[in-house]
Amino acid sequence: MQPLNLFLAAVLALPLAACGPADEGPDEGIAPGDPSFVRDPALDVENVSAHGEARSHNMGQNCMNCHQAHGPGRGRFTAAGTAHSPTGEPLAGGTVELRTAPNGQGDLVLAIQIDDNGNFFTTESLPFPDESLFPFVRAPGAGGTSFMPFPTLSGACNVCHVGAQRVAVE
Repeated sequence: MQPLNLFLAAVLALPLAACGPADEGPDEGIAPGDPSFVRDPALDVENVSAHGEARSHNMGQNCMNCHQAHGPGRGRFTAAGTAHSPTGEPLAGGTVELRTAPNGQGDLVLAIQIDDNGNFFTTESLPFPDESLFPFVRAPGAGGTSFMPFPTLSGACNVCHVGAQRVAVE
């Protein structure tokens, strides 16, 4: 097991990633996240990743840029990100667990399946930002695990976990 590293400098240095053409909405001149962006209510649907699916996109980018109250993405994500193998390939078929204690301990609040693109996402209700949770990542089968040794108040995993700080599980 290896703890995931998180550096504030990575957060401050990140540019906002734009969603692809599939997510462009009626407010094309207004950036996602701008309070004047008018979201189509038809986009507010359940959207949860699953093993064996490859319908996600923009691996490694901040999913919450588009999948939020002022964005054009299908579903408002409460947690989302990308997991990789140590060689940088997408970690397909694993699981992200959100728990009440570090290192895979405590109560399981939610398990999110990682899709074939290495992405995980959910619109299911989570206690963020009122309560913190500890992410714990399991590779498929008898593979390795990785965890954050401290809690998070956000499910926007790719805000911090990019480049050298990305989630990698053997």
